[in-house]
Amino acid sequence: MRKVAILTGPATHLDHLGVLSSVLNIPLIVTEAHTFKLAREFYPDFNIQLAEMRDLSFAHLAEHYDAIFESGKFWQAELSPFLELLHHKKMRFVFCPHGNSDKGHSLQDHTKQDLSLVYGDHLHDLLKFNGAIHHIAHIVATGNYRLLYYRKHQEFYDALAETRVFCRFNERKSILFYAPTWQDRENASSFFSNVEEWVELLSHNFNVLIKLHPFLIEDHPAQVFYAMSRFENHPSVLFVDDFPAIYPLLNRSDVYLGDFSSIGYDFLAFDRPLFFLQETHPTSSYRSPLTACGETLSTTQLHGLPRRVAQAEQYAEARRQTYQYAFGSEKDLNVLRLEIFNQLMEGAPSPSRGC
Repeated sequence: MRKVAILTGPATHLDHLGVLSSVLNIPLIVTEAHTFKLAREFYPDFNIQLAEMRDLSFAHLAEHYDAIFESGKFWQAELSPFLELLHHKKMRFVFCPHGNSDKGHSLQDHTKQDLSLVYGDHLHDLLKFNGAIHHIAHIVATGNYRLLYYRKHQEFYDALAETRVFCRFNERKSILFYAPTWQDRENASSFFSNVEEWVELLSHNFNVLIKLHPFLIEDHPAQVFYAMSRFENHPSVLFVDDFPAIYPLLNRSDVYLGDFSSIGYDFLAFDRPLFFLQETHPTSSYRSPLTACGETLSTTQLHGLPRRVAQAEQYAEARRQTYQYAFGSEKDLNVLRLEIFNQLMEGAPSPSRGC
């Protein structure tokens, strides 16, 4: 079976779909030159190709591949009917999540999925909560393969993080990692809550590292670039961009501050203090398991954050339990590869049905 991963979305997906392609030893096609450049720098082991969207025609896909790994939930729904109608091709599709996110809990309409990957019980339960699980033919739990990939290449990534990010801070202070999510219909981003004022306040005690969601930049460029300009030469505040590998940044961070970003689940791997800005939709029937791992604060309470960090050990057991719930036990990458490939082979069409 000829397999390929295709990335047409943000460069941050290199740390998800891209890493998976390396784990599975399959080629990765990207359609953006900037993404290709970042992949060559941050993931030198990838078997990566740059292609124009027009080159990935139905005819090309049908002729060259039998299974497509992707991170877009509409791929199967939009491509599969045309491949079958025009080329009599039964393509297999594998959905790779791009974060252990709580987003999607209020979904009402669901597209069909062929094979969907989940990290652990958290995503599996979320699919049951919103009903999407009834539209998925097959599910494979991956464990935290991204963390294992980072550990395998840790020396390389830690050096890259030092030269590209951490050496830019003037003082040696504890590092606070702030990860605001984007503004969607389920949750409001904390980034619009007088961010310049309270980031300045936090910078008195911390080096503040800010990792913006790519959709936040895309949807609100004026507000985002205004805030970035305010801190452009600040000695203790740094917006990190064009650094798709998240674990080398979290490894050096002492405190996490977020709202609904999936990066909070990634940070659980290091068992360090997490804080969450006040929820904006308290009437929702869904509560993120992540919020049990630390205090939820209003922006006016952030002045007391250094003191609260010292008290965060009370959440240590919740952090460990939630990490296990989110990612499960570590899974040998060779075992993961076999599980995914075996699942693809089950029910696969005979060669005579392909093109």
